[in-house]
Amino acid sequence: MADSIPEEIIKDLQSACQLYQQAVCNHDKCREFSEGLSGLLVRLEDMKFYRMADRAMSILLNCKPKEASQCEKANLIGE
Repeated sequence: MADSIPEEIIKDLQSACQLYQQAVCNHDKCREFSEGLSGLLVRLEDMKFYRMADRAMSILLNCKPKEASQCEKANLIGE
């Protein structure tokens, strides 16, 4: 399946992971991550990459940006 994933999607996923590392303790970066992953989710669904889209949805459902607190679900993105 990895061979069929467009390079653009792979780069966007890598960017999301890097942004997430910055977002763990930064509310603004956390919101940016959430918004970016939401857009990526739509694209994954449009391209029929449902398994990855489900994973992105799971991350988004557990992503709740909070001011002045560390991410409670930090381990999700690493999986």
